Amino acid sequence: MESSSSLLSTFLVSGKVYFTYGVNVLNGDSNRIMTRHQVDGAPLGGSVMPITALNAVPYKLGEYFSDGQALSLIQSSLIARTISILLSVLIAVMVFSWSRSMYGASAALVSLLLYLFDPNLIAHSQIIGTDMYAWGTTLLVFFCSWKFAKDRTWKNGLLWALALGISSLAKYTTVILIPLSMLSIFIYDLPQFIQNYKDRPAASVKNMFGKYLGYLGLSVAVSILLINIGFLFNRSFMRFGEYEFYSHLLQGIQTRLPWLDNVPVPVPFPYMEGFDLTYYYSEEGLAFGNTYLLGELRDGTEGFDGYYIIVSFFKMPIAAQLIAAGAFYAYLSNRERRKKFFTDEVFLLLPISFFFLYFNFLFSINIGIRYYLVLFPLLYVFCGSLFNGWASFSKTQKITSAALIVFLVASTLSYFPNFIPYFNEFLPDRKMAYKILADSNIDYGQSEYKLKTFMAERPEAILNPTAPTAGMVIAGVNNLVGVFDGPEPHAWLRENFEPDDTIAYTYLVYEISQEEIDTLCQTTDYCK
Repeated sequence: MESSSSLLSTFLVSGKVYFTYGVNVLNGDSNRIMTRHQVDGAPLGGSVMPITALNAVPYKLGEYFSDGQALSLIQSSLIARTISILLSVLIAVMVFSWSRSMYGASAALVSLLLYLFDPNLIAHSQIIGTDMYAWGTTLLVFFCSWKFAKDRTWKNGLLWALALGISSLAKYTTVILIPLSMLSIFIYDLPQFIQNYKDRPAASVKNMFGKYLGYLGLSVAVSILLINIGFLFNRSFMRFGEYEFYSHLLQGIQTRLPWLDNVPVPVPFPYMEGFDLTYYYSEEGLAFGNTYLLGELRDGTEGFDGYYIIVSFFKMPIAAQLIAAGAFYAYLSNRERRKKFFTDEVFLLLPISFFFLYFNFLFSINIGIRYYLVLFPLLYVFCGSLFNGWASFSKTQKITSAALIVFLVASTLSYFPNFIPYFNEFLPDRKMAYKILADSNIDYGQSEYKLKTFMAERPEAILNPTAPTAGMVIAGVNNLVGVFDGPEPHAWLRENFEPDDTIAYTYLVYEISQEEIDTLCQTTDYCK
């Protein structure tokens, strides 16, 4: 069995697994890849989704180029990642459009700037993976829910259902969007339903039930259709009993409900296989390593309550936090603004509240802010509400607003081009980020090239030594704190020395003298 470290690096570096799967889908093969890798007998590869075929489109088009130079360019990883960047730009346009529709042009500009200069969104918009697709399709679903709620045409209803279906091809967690978006529309309808109920109780309940049953049928039918299309109808309608599940959840269902064995599953085999594997690794804490927060290391199955609150405190720009706090304060303290909840803000505040509670108190995979980014575009649209009525702002308010935007831009660009390990100014010394967070908050495999360049220029440097070593020592943050192999191997370094420099804020550089090592060996047991 391979180590967790090598398995994780296989998945993280450059998004290769997601890109390769996207190429395979375009070539007509939706079977999950990399099943040769095992953790506790179960194959890896459950998180790849067909939506990454979009990144592989230029590669596929490259097959039609005979010129070697043109082929090399169009099939490069840069072009594949450019697809993610362009799609993120479209998401930014949606943020601007929705904010302008609800709060006006000035508010929309602020929402747009918050999105464009969020270092976490910038970082993960450049990676081939599913995180950006998850936050983009989530925003799309609630934007379409809002439009459909206001104008119940077949066109808007179909666009809403299509948005839900597309989100199902982005990430498994987006399955929650079907009930969540329906709930937001129901809350929108609630005042009218209450009024109708007073006049005609039985008829209003019957009409509401029939209407929402139709919404549910449409959303589920379109989602199942798009899932089948995305996975190329690969072994759709296999009987439930024919599956060999790894997760305790699905194994338990097979055991307790044997009558389901002959029921055809209306989605493709690789979709169910991926859900099973993803849930299995979440249950067992496998393939993610240990979880780490504020110097404390825990087993991968045990998360930290409020993890993403703390992560956001350090990794979300301070200016964005202040604007968000101001938006919530202004909204909750103003009765006139609160009146719009049923018609507008429910489509923002309901998913924001759900994701806030879910990720902080029910979600056990605490490995990076990238999971939590799903609520950021929604939050930034809502932040625009603080700037509704810009023309009536005082000079002081306008200067303060401008200063916050300048602070936002300056803070974010100070990390250029290394946005993944971004920490805001609550961390005064960037070398000390490892004392707060680790994993994909700092290292998502993005700096391996810079490490190799540094090591080539400084061949005397020693990478991740597990025994006390003098000279130039380089330590990856995840190795240092024990995400992969536990805290013991690098305890000698972590507990006795502090870094002198960093490589792209991802790898820590130590200059350790022989005298310091001799003293360490004489006073501790690390050298035995």
